[in-house]
This record gives sequence, C-alpha cells and structure tokens, in this order.
Amino acid sequence: MTSSHQDEATSSSQADGEKPAIEDIQADIEQTRQELAETVEALTAKLDVKSRAQERLNDVKRRAKEQLTDARTRAGTQVTTVRTQANGHITTVRTRATGLTASARTAATTPEGKPKPAVLGGAAAVVVSALAGTGLLLWRRRR
Repeated sequence: MTSSHQDEATSSSQADGEKPAIEDIQADIEQTRQELAETVEALTAKLDVKSRAQERLNDVKRRAKEQLTDARTRAGTQVTTVRTQANGHITTVRTRATGLTASARTAATTPEGKPKPAVLGGAAAVVVSALAGTGLLLWRRRR
C-alpha cells in the first residue's frame, strides 16, 4: 500500500535524478505500517462478530430504555389530563345536583317551607302500598 506522500517523495527524488534519502524511505515505511495497522484493525473489527453483536445489543437496550421513558412520560401526561377532565366533570355534576335538589325542594314545598299536599298524598300512597304488599305476603305465607 502506498500513500500519496510516498508517491510524491519518490517522484520528486526521481525527477531530480537522485535516490531517495534513507529518512524519506523510513518515513514512507512507517506511514505504510500505520495505514496497514489501521486496515487490519478495521478488518478485525468487522470480523469480530461477538463484539458487533454486543454493540448491537447495547444499542437495542438503549433505544428500548428511551422508548420506555417516553412511554412513561406520555402516560403520566395523559393521566394528568384525564384527572383534570374528571375533576371538571365532577364539579359540573355537583353543580347540577345542587341545582336539581334546590328545584325539587322548591317544587315540593310551599313558600312557607311546608310540604305541598300533593307530596304528602304521594308519600302516603307509597306507605299504604308498602303496607298492603307486606300484608299480602304475610297472608299468603300463612296459607
């Protein structure tokens, strides 16, 4: 393997008609050795399947951790959003229930706060029906 530096040194020495100096040749040899060592290291790295598999495994683990962290963050955000919406709905339902209770109270009572006769009659009808049903059940059991 030759480098561009080596080619230039050789061609300039040959153009002058001189032989290359020993230092130039040794520098070229050292540079070639360095390039050869880098090439061997690159080939060794490509052939080292175990190390490549370990690197791939580490990369997959890292990406999985990142995805898990992202998923947790998104889930936390969604939980917060749902809680906020639920609290808003609870407030709305409480407000409506309070309003319905007030309007039921208003509809069931007179301006003095006493129950209206229709409400009293309805309550009496419920009590009489319950007593009649209970009496009927007891009468059937005795027979």
